[in-house]
Amino acid sequence: MMQNKAIGQVIKGVGGQYKVKLQNGDIIKCMPRGKLKKYGDIFIGDYVDIIYDEKKLGTIEERYKRTSQIVRPFVSNIDGVVIVVSPIPEPNLYLVDKLIFGTIEQGIKAIICINKPDIEGYDKVIETFTHDYGSFTTILQINAITGEGKDKLLDMIKGKFYALAGQSGVGKSTLINSVFSKELMEIGEISEKNQKGKNTTRHVEILELEDGTKIADTCGFEKLEMPVFEPSNLSSYFIDFDKYALECKFKSCNHIEEKECGVKKAVETGLLSKDRYDRYVQLYKETKKKWDKRYD
Repeated sequence: MMQNKAIGQVIKGVGGQYKVKLQNGDIIKCMPRGKLKKYGDIFIGDYVDIIYDEKKLGTIEERYKRTSQIVRPFVSNIDGVVIVVSPIPEPNLYLVDKLIFGTIEQGIKAIICINKPDIEGYDKVIETFTHDYGSFTTILQINAITGEGKDKLLDMIKGKFYALAGQSGVGKSTLINSVFSKELMEIGEISEKNQKGKNTTRHVEILELEDGTKIADTCGFEKLEMPVFEPSNLSSYFIDFDKYALECKFKSCNHIEEKECGVKKAVETGLLSKDRYDRYVQLYKETKKKWDKRYD
């Protein structure tokens, strides 16, 4: 049986089997070989070398170096992340902070889309996100059902590869269906009991527009993981703290228990969001706990 070699991008993975898209548009069903299979070291978005036959069945032989990556959801080589939030379910800002940390750490862009303008509390969500993130992150108002705001988003991500992330039920699938003008994704419902969404996306998949824009729909980010790193470096990723940190007495200030801290003073005077600072402290403690257990 004739074997062909090619380079492609992993666009979907289910049950240890992956779909790899070649430059000519062919989709090859592949299994990873050797250590790639053993360690599960394949992300959606990875560029890989494959060998395949005329039945379009193949094997992933090697993976190329990634330009960027986020973990849980596992996506690589992205230019940025579109974070979708809405009044219902209530935004989990701690998870938003983790996602934004990941984009800054990877050197990629974050865009926050606030969906569901017809829901009570929408203006409050805009106010919160503008106050906490408006100084360093792009914030868009959208309506995934009517398509309002969609064109502005598409202009920003045109020709690039973005991951779409957000809590279950915020409208990611509806937004994708609006962007592609067809029913590609199953739309979930909001539980009346707890006002949380039902997760309809069970895997990560790359969808592509005719202009080359790629969107990876991810299965929520309730379990988004932080990397293990020295907690003293955390504040450098809270870039809205930077100008206030210049007023700290010590250059190594972590803005936690230190006195004469410019960041804490900015919080006390209302220049920085107290809620965002409190989440920073929580994230610092989580990071320190992981760091202290890194050799366990």
